[in-house]
Amino acid sequence: MRNNKNINPELLNSRIYLTALLIFFVSLYSRQVCAQSWSSIGGGMNDWVYASTIYNGDLIVGGKFTTAGGVSADHVARWNGTAWEPLGLGVNGKVNALIEYNGNLVAAGEFTSAGGLDANFIAQWDGTSWNDELGGVGSTVTSLAVIGSDLFVGGYFTEADNIPVNYIAKRNDAGWSALGSGVVGVEGQVMALTVHNGELYAGGFFTSAGGIVANHIAKWNGTSWSALGNGIGGIVYTLAEYNGNLVAGGLFLSAGTISANHIASWDGSSWSTFGSGMAGTFYQYVFALAVYNGNLVAGGYFTSSGGVSTNGIAQWNGTDWSGMNGGLFYPGNVYGTHTLCNYGPDLIAGGLFYSAGTTAANNIAVWNEPVNSNRTLNLTALVEGFYNTETGFMNQAQNIDIDGIPYNNFPGSIVDTLNVILATPDSPWNYVLQENGVNLNTDGSLSIAIPLSLNGSYYIVIKHRNSIETWSAEPVLMSGGVVNYDFTDSASKAYGNNMLLTTDGRYVIYGGDVFRDDAVDTGDMTPVDNDGSAYTAGYLTTDVNGDGIVDSADMTTVDNNSGNFVGAMHP
Repeated sequence: MRNNKNINPELLNSRIYLTALLIFFVSLYSRQVCAQSWSSIGGGMNDWVYASTIYNGDLIVGGKFTTAGGVSADHVARWNGTAWEPLGLGVNGKVNALIEYNGNLVAAGEFTSAGGLDANFIAQWDGTSWNDELGGVGSTVTSLAVIGSDLFVGGYFTEADNIPVNYIAKRNDAGWSALGSGVVGVEGQVMALTVHNGELYAGGFFTSAGGIVANHIAKWNGTSWSALGNGIGGIVYTLAEYNGNLVAGGLFLSAGTISANHIASWDGSSWSTFGSGMAGTFYQYVFALAVYNGNLVAGGYFTSSGGVSTNGIAQWNGTDWSGMNGGLFYPGNVYGTHTLCNYGPDLIAGGLFYSAGTTAANNIAVWNEPVNSNRTLNLTALVEGFYNTETGFMNQAQNIDIDGIPYNNFPGSIVDTLNVILATPDSPWNYVLQENGVNLNTDGSLSIAIPLSLNGSYYIVIKHRNSIETWSAEPVLMSGGVVNYDFTDSASKAYGNNMLLTTDGRYVIYGGDVFRDDAVDTGDMTPVDNDGSAYTAGYLTTDVNGDGIVDSADMTTVDNNSGNFVGAMHP
């Protein structure tokens, strides 16, 4: 029976209001969690950020700053996932460019010492200390690029270790060398370098390259320079690849014979625009470009893009520009982005700003935008050690309970998890998508969702917790609603044919890279041997075959692959 007590109308209205308010905030919170957003990273830097890259899986940034997250860090710092750390004693001047080369981190800019050593505008960090093994150049370095074993350096210099070079040089095991007669102009500085379709592109102040007219942009094919049509009508500060084309950004109003406001695209034969480009009240520079979730992101000193208010950073979806939650802000006329870098599922923006959107962020911020996708990438991959040739399936990874009884570490038919990555087809093979913890089934199948905007060709990269990182043999075209790729039916499906043929005719990813350094060697044997001697059991990286026990069976895999010099192969 209903209780017919008198109800206070004011109390009832108050409860209805509070309930509605609660529903509103829950709804708002849900939208904010799922929506695109800015966040700060470790308190940021005390001065401008000019450069960023990924080295050994960590975010590295360089610039004008001397502290990072309140910690002393002279012009270069590492984000370890939870806090900023210095790289030794750092360098004594601004860092303009960062890149990985031959396993080392190369920093370049406006400094003359690194880690206390003399260093002429360029130096290497090997993971623990600085060295000057590259030698040096005569003045400021602005840009770096890598093709194979060659490091390319651009900037304001005209000599490299006393070898005459005009604003651009190459460094490899043979030392420094010029690129033909280099580039020249009333001001000849190189401000940007990138690799596109395996060839080097340079942009900057120059107006000729190798003795031919090349207005502010040129291509080096390894032996000679060539122009890109009529070139660019002003200074090029940044270069990148987007949807198979070369993109140039900078301070200019034309590209080839067309009007182009500070950003333009080259398809190999002609220039085109990105809508009406960029504009600004005081400045209109584009300094940085990156591809994120299939969109082109441009950063610099501008306030609008395609007529939309953007404030220093904007994204292009293939047809239109859009802002990124209010963009960036600094209390002055000069503010915006100098560098962009993909970091896992996030985009890092560095530059001169105090806030990103409504979030306080000192010169560096994180942009995250959930991927809306209806394309499926289906993969098939088998892991050595887990694969059973008698059944044609993989055994599930085991764990051990407190009574010493083994059990499946994952439910259903899940063997283990993998990380799946899509990487751009050209150097430096940037990651455009990374999905961690993807379930791998006993039949080798796994699936991820990818954005429809990723409609170019990309390398597929598979990483397992104790196996060799494996790349697809060639970039794979992402088109249609479903893309399938099977690593198991031919060695030629992996880059460098880098897989093991089993007795039943399947191909498996090499196991035994316990230390995750892209090689199976004595560094992997030691932890396996130590855990085996201690009778260690459980879901462990040293358990190479996944049976829950570290023993001689795991050592056999490591020993065999070490003896065969098994290591990662990738472009």
